[in-house]
Amino acid sequence: MNKLLFALLLAPALAFAQSGDNASRIKKKDKPADAAPAAELVTFTPFTELQPFPAPPAHACVQPPVAKAFASQKEADAFNAALGNYQACMKNYVTVNTAAANAHAEVANKAVAEANAYIAEINSKFSSTEKK
Repeated sequence: MNKLLFALLLAPALAFAQSGDNASRIKKKDKPADAAPAAELVTFTPFTELQPFPAPPAHACVQPPVAKAFASQKEADAFNAALGNYQACMKNYVTVNTAAANAHAEVANKAVAEANAYIAEINSKFSSTEKK
């Protein structure tokens, strides 16, 4: 009975441990010289939702108070100087924010153009393989 257990349970396990098993006798096939190299590992950037840029702060330009009439030429000159400062402040605010908006629009348009070109490239590759 012990010999039977040995034959059924342990002998097959010992057979795999023998030197010169089938794995060493299998002839490995050589790769053909004209074989294409293995495809490169595809890496990608996972989707990350971007948060919109915060709105720019409101302008800090101060409007000079308007008087119904100026008591003197000195008051009129002071108002005109303050009005000039207000106009320059508003012009600067609009110029800076318009430039920022244009820069954002330019970058967004470049991203759209890049994505469209990439999709067009993919479509052309698949359409050329379907025709063959």
